[in-house]
Amino acid sequence: MKFFKPLFSIIAIIIQFILSLKHHYAHLKWAEEMEKTDPELYGLICYNTTYTSLFFFVFVIGLYEMLTKTSWFKTVIRIFLVCIILGTEFSNFIPIDQFYYGVYNTAWFSAVVAIVLISVRIGKYSFGKINDRKLNKASR
Repeated sequence: MKFFKPLFSIIAIIIQFILSLKHHYAHLKWAEEMEKTDPELYGLICYNTTYTSLFFFVFVIGLYEMLTKTSWFKTVIRIFLVCIILGTEFSNFIPIDQFYYGVYNTAWFSAVVAIVLISVRIGKYSFGKINDRKLNKASR
């Protein structure tokens, strides 16, 4: 298997990693502050941390983008990665209710599709190698 021009995806993955770390440290700061001010309320709050799984989604989609040959589809995947990163980061400025979770769920679905497509590609590659070995043995 070969990577085709992976620089864009590597940069997108690193940016999402940095943003996830930023959100993680903001969450730690918030949790520490909340635990000091009102420990009873802090025990009741269920804070949903989506930034870690969002990094995983961007990583999987970026990995699939690296494995795709240069074509219009690769350009669409790149635009989609940028939309996911910018959409989640600037979702507070977009006047659509629950826009962040819409982008998050879209990224989730896309990552699942990318995992399936990566699995198919790995399977094709593996079976191709096995058939080549059998063909080479038979020709001896």
